Amino acid sequence: MMANDRQAVQQALLDALIGFILDHGHRDVQPFKEDLQNWGKDWVDVPPAHLPAKEWLVRLAASASPDSERMFRLFEQHCDDLCWEQSYTREDGVVGEDMLRAYGFTEIVGKQGPFLSERVRSGIGVWGPHITYPIHRHRAEEVYIVLAGSAVFTVGDRPVREHGRGEVVHVQSMMPHGFRTREDPLVICYLWRNGDLREISTFDVP
Repeated sequence: MMANDRQAVQQALLDALIGFILDHGHRDVQPFKEDLQNWGKDWVDVPPAHLPAKEWLVRLAASASPDSERMFRLFEQHCDDLCWEQSYTREDGVVGEDMLRAYGFTEIVGKQGPFLSERVRSGIGVWGPHITYPIHRHRAEEVYIVLAGSAVFTVGDRPVREHGRGEVVHVQSMMPHGFRTREDPLVICYLWRNGDLREISTFDVP
C-alpha cells in the first residue's frame, strides 16, 4: 500500500473513532470529546507492523458491541494495514510471557501518530485469553471502552469486578489499575489525556 492510500485508510479510521467517541453517552467519556475533536492537524506515515494479537480483532468482530460495530468492522478490515505495537518488552521484566505473547495495540491519534497529538491519545487494544496485566499507574487520565469480550478489572479501591462489552472503565491520574482476562479475549478502545501521552507506566511491586 502506498503512503497516500495508507493516509486515506487511516483518515477513515480516525473519522470512525471520533464519531464513535462523540456519539458515546457515558459521563466518563465526555471530558475526552473536546480533546479528540481538536486533536491537531498533522499526519505522518506510519507503516504497518504486525503482532499475533491482531487476530483476536478478526475473531471477535461478530461480537462487537452494537454501538461500536461500524468502527470495529473498519478496524477488522484494515487490521493488516495498521501499526501494532507493545509498550513493554521481556527485558523490562514488568509483564509476564502470557501478556507478551498475546497483546497489542494500534494508536490512531497521539504522540506517535499517524495523527499527531499532544492533547489526546486513542486507538484499539487487544488482549488474548488468560492474560494478567499487573497493577500499574501513570499520570495520564485514561478510559477503557470495552468493545468485545471481557476482563476482571482492579481500579483503585473500587470493588474488583468484571466489565464486558459496552462498559466503560475510568482511571484517574496515578490511580493504580490492572486487569486479567479469563476465557474471553478483550478488545477495547482506549483514551488518554493530560500527562505524558507516551509515559511508560510504573508498576506496583508487592
